Amino acid sequence: MKQDLLLEKALNYYKSFGASDKCLPLISKWVETVIHFDSESKGIDCSKALMEVQFFVLAELSNKDYLVRKDAMFGDLFEIRTRGFENRYLTNIKLCKTYKAAYEKTELEYGKTFSKKRYSSYDSFRQIRSRKMKKKTI
Repeated sequence: MKQDLLLEKALNYYKSFGASDKCLPLISKWVETVIHFDSESKGIDCSKALMEVQFFVLAELSNKDYLVRKDAMFGDLFEIRTRGFENRYLTNIKLCKTYKAAYEKTELEYGKTFSKKRYSSYDSFRQIRSRKMKKKTI
């Protein structure tokens, strides 16, 4: 996408929710930087990496524990309490040698993100997961 068109779209989007004009020059600079990053990647698809880094930086700057967005580590706002932990656990199973290690890794990530544990123990997680699985099969 051409820089002028992207900049126009970004500014229109920004203005659509009644934001202050004070940030317009900064938004223009940010769009220029993103376009430059994209052009320097020389055919390597860096869009996912750029998006992840963008959300990381924004989260760090805003001092918020969790930015709810599509494809976030624990899912969107609805998924955090329903399927988010389970989905992350299933991802971590592929990265760990045991189910318990995958649980502990997921619990550690959850704790870093939300400053609390999701389950009291691995056994508690297994029991609740087992009950959910039985309900699905009935």
